[in-house]
Amino acid sequence: MYVDIEETLGRELREVADGLHIPTMPPLPEEPPRPARRRGPVLAAAAVVLIVAGAVGLATIPDGRDTRPAQPSPSPSLLPSPSPSPTAAAEPIPRSAPALPYVLDQKLYVDGDQVPGSWWSVRTGGEAWIAAEGMPITWWWGRGLEPRELPNGEDVTPKISPNGRYVAVVRTENGEGILTVVDTRSGRNVSGTPTNFGPVQRDEGAYVVAVTDDGKVVVRQGRGYLTWSQEVVADTLSGQMVFDATSAGLVAGDVDGGQPYLAEISERAELTRVGELPEHDDLTVSPDGAWVAWTPIGTTGGEVTSISSLEVGTLEGEQSATLTAPDGWHFKVRTWVWEDDSHLVSIVTDDRGREHMVRCRPLPAKCLLIRTD
Repeated sequence: MYVDIEETLGRELREVADGLHIPTMPPLPEEPPRPARRRGPVLAAAAVVLIVAGAVGLATIPDGRDTRPAQPSPSPSLLPSPSPSPTAAAEPIPRSAPALPYVLDQKLYVDGDQVPGSWWSVRTGGEAWIAAEGMPITWWWGRGLEPRELPNGEDVTPKISPNGRYVAVVRTENGEGILTVVDTRSGRNVSGTPTNFGPVQRDEGAYVVAVTDDGKVVVRQGRGYLTWSQEVVADTLSGQMVFDATSAGLVAGDVDGGQPYLAEISERAELTRVGELPEHDDLTVSPDGAWVAWTPIGTTGGEVTSISSLEVGTLEGEQSATLTAPDGWHFKVRTWVWEDDSHLVSIVTDDRGREHMVRCRPLPAKCLLIRTD
């Protein structure tokens, strides 16, 4: 079954913010299903959890609101499995710096230039990005070099839609959950937000788990879910769970376990299964919705900070391969992301703690160290 990484990491991050203490996690299987992995110090693991978890701090966003409704995008569909031509497969992997924003040694690079500050992580969608900066940590979004503050507060966890059009975040204010959705094209709040969706118990928390390309937002509150769409908040997902939004659809699963799957969500907050997914700890889908990269379940839990390989394949399951880090290097957990429809980039580390970047392609499976700015 799918492991709820967002909830687990959010809980760990709260411990980090209170005293940089990570509670002991359940032990990994004695015989891991995948090649060698390295375990780092607890403090290193704390830094890693920032990639998908919220943090603390105070900030504001512009007061203006976009009165235009969110524009729908085409329903996700599983595209035919790509079959690279012999010429394309023979082309060398480019060694240029990543084309999308990335964080290396706590430095954020966007369009080849460094953004001032000390940064922990960045997540991208289309031409937009969200990133965590400083200590105490605050969250920012941007298109290009200029960072713009998001609403911050205890346990905030912003999410960006796969195409980068929308960013959503929930903060708790006076015991109430406040949802803000930003249209990154206009730089303004989407009409109807900020919106108050009611009391939030401290032992439950509330955070965004998914934002779709047409502006629907799924919020997890305790063990339940709320869905926001066009100024409407509704209870939803009885017996089902949502973990993320991808270019191919929502990553979902059943409360009782079982294989994770891809789903569409309707205006009435009903999920419809549209495809299958492998069991995994972490998963990312290419922009065209054709390729998926993942770590097998049980691979990246506990104090694991890096792993030696990633699995890749087409969503239809017709092609698959294993990406192995270059000799002497390991993939830093939860830093791999599809740069385009054919290449994946990731931070790698060595035994001395140095960081570098690699670029990989699925077929033929290969990863090379690349230049960074």
